Amino acid sequence: MRAKQTQADQPPERRLAAILAAGIEGYALLTRDDDDGVHRRVSQELDRLRSAVTVASGTIFSFAGDSIMAEFASATEALKCALRIQAASMGRTARAVEPIRFRMAVNAGEILAGKRHVGGAAINLAGRLARIAPPGGIALLGALHDQLRYAVPVPADPMSEPDLDEPLAVVSISPQACLAWAGEPRPARKPAEPRTEADPRASLAIVPFRATGAGEAFAESTTDGVIRILGGMATWLSVSRTPAASVRAPIDLQRVRQTSGARYILHGSAETERDMPRLAVELNEAETGRVLWSDRFDHTPGDPTEAREDPAPRIARAIPPLLLQRELDRSALVRFDTLTAHDLALRAYTAIMRPERHTFDAAADMLRLAQQRPGPHASTWFALVWWHFMAISQGWCADPPAEARAAAEAAARMDRNDPAAMALLAFMHSVLHRDHAVAAAMLDRVIDGAPHCGIAECLKGLSLSWLGDAQTAIFHAELAGTMPALGPERAWQDHVTAGAHYIAGHYGDAARWARVAAMHHPGLAANARVLAASLAVLGRLDEAQQAAQQLLTIDPDFRIGAWRARAMLPPASRDTLAQRMRLAGLPG
Repeated sequence: MRAKQTQADQPPERRLAAILAAGIEGYALLTRDDDDGVHRRVSQELDRLRSAVTVASGTIFSFAGDSIMAEFASATEALKCALRIQAASMGRTARAVEPIRFRMAVNAGEILAGKRHVGGAAINLAGRLARIAPPGGIALLGALHDQLRYAVPVPADPMSEPDLDEPLAVVSISPQACLAWAGEPRPARKPAEPRTEADPRASLAIVPFRATGAGEAFAESTTDGVIRILGGMATWLSVSRTPAASVRAPIDLQRVRQTSGARYILHGSAETERDMPRLAVELNEAETGRVLWSDRFDHTPGDPTEAREDPAPRIARAIPPLLLQRELDRSALVRFDTLTAHDLALRAYTAIMRPERHTFDAAADMLRLAQQRPGPHASTWFALVWWHFMAISQGWCADPPAEARAAAEAAARMDRNDPAAMALLAFMHSVLHRDHAVAAAMLDRVIDGAPHCGIAECLKGLSLSWLGDAQTAIFHAELAGTMPALGPERAWQDHVTAGAHYIAGHYGDAARWARVAAMHHPGLAANARVLAASLAVLGRLDEAQQAAQQLLTIDPDFRIGAWRARAMLPPASRDTLAQRMRLAGLPG
C-alpha cells in the first residue's frame, strides 16, 4: 500500500528570484585570537547587514557565522541593497582599527524552495561569485550587469579569469564605486501617478512566458490565452503585452514597470521534464516587487483531460480578485478627496455586489461624487447601472420603473468598446421593455465578440430564465462561473444559476446553488426568495422559514403581491414561486 504523501514529501516549489550573497572577508583570521572586541564588531556588522536587507524588503533564507543569503523580488533591488551596504561599511571601516569588509554578489535565476530548504543553481552561483568578489565590492555576471546598468548606473570592471569552473563573463564593482554611487545626488524620485490619469484602471503587463524546445509552443499559447480571456474584464483591468524582444531573462520588474507603466506584472517560464512541459508563473506588484500569486502547471500532450487542465483559464481566474484587493488597499492609503472617479466606482461596485443597506447607500454617495470628478471614467456609469438594478432587486426603491429609466440613462454613457458594458446595455432592454428575446439576441452578439465575458454569459442565463428556456439558461449561467471575475459579483452569479435550476424544476440543485451564493454573501434578496421557495417545495419547511426570515431582514417591507407586479419571470413560474413563498411564511 502506498504511503500517504506528507507535506515534507512534496516537491520543492520553483520560482524566479534575485539572490544577494554576502560573506565577511578573512573571517577566520579576524576571529583566530578569540578577541572579544573583534567578535563584538563582527556581530555588529552582521546585525547591520541583516537590518539593511530587511529594510530593503529582502528575505534572508540562509545565515551562517560569517555569511548570509537573501532573496529579493528583483535584481535591481538586490544590487541597490548591496551598494548601500558596501558604501556604509566603507564609511565605518575607514575609522576602524581593523577593517571588517564583506565580499558580495548578486545573481538571478530559478530557485527551489521546499519546506526546509532553499537551493538551486542560481543560489550556488551567487555563493561562488561572492567568494571571488573584491573585499568591500560586488561581483555579478556581465549579462546581468548589462540588464541593470540603466536602472542602477554604477561602473563595473571585467574580471579577467574568474575562478568559477565554468566559462562565465563576470564583472566587479569596486568599493570606491559603491561609495561614489551612494554619495551621488539622487535623481528626483518619480512623482506618484497623478490622480487624474487618463486610464486609472488596474494595469497589468503580461511578459510572454519564456521557454525553449518542446515547451515553447505551450508557453506561447498560454500567454495568448491569458490575454484573450482577460479581455472580458476591460471595465476594471487594462492588459498589455510586453514585447518579448524588450525583456531579458531573468525578469527585471523595475525595467518592465518603467517601459510598460503597469502597476502589476505577470511573467513565467516553461521547462521540459521527461517530455512534459511545466510552466511556472508569478504575479508581482511592480513598484514593490511583492509576489501576489504564483503557481505551477503541467501540460501533458495528448492527454484527454488537457482542456480541463488548460492553465490559461486558471491563471486568468486567479488574477482579478488579487488585483481588486490590491487596488482597494492602494486607494485606502490615498486621501479621500484625491480619489479618482474610477477609484470611487471600484469601491462602490464592491459594495453594490455585496449589498447591505448602509453600505449600499454609501455606494450611491460615492457614485454621485465620482460624477463630479474631472473626466469620470466609464466604470462610473457601469457601477451606477448596477446600483439601480440592485436597488430594484433588493426592494430598496419606491418606484422600480423610474429606477429602471435612471439605469438606462446611465447605461447610455458606458463604454461601447467594453463587452461587459455592452452586455449590461443589452440586458437593460429586458428590464425596460420586458422583451427578453431581443435582449438575449443582443447578448449573443456580445458573446460572439467576447466569448470570455462572464457578465455577458450570466446576463444571458438570466434573460433565458425569464424566457422559460431553463436548460440553456443553466448552461450559460454555469459557464459564467468558469470565467474571470473581480469576486464581489460571484454571489449574484451563483444566484442566477440557482434561479435557472429552479425554473428547470431542479429544486435540489436550486437550493444548493442558492446556498453557495449565500456563502459568498447572504444579503441578496432575490437569492433568499429562490432558496425559500426551493426548500418549501422540497418539504424542508423549517429551513424555508429561515430563508424567508433572512429575506424579511433584507427587505422588511416585502410583500408577495408587490413582488409579483414587478417580477420578470414567466407567468407560470411567477405564480408557483409566489405560492411557495407563502408556504415558506412570507407575507402576501
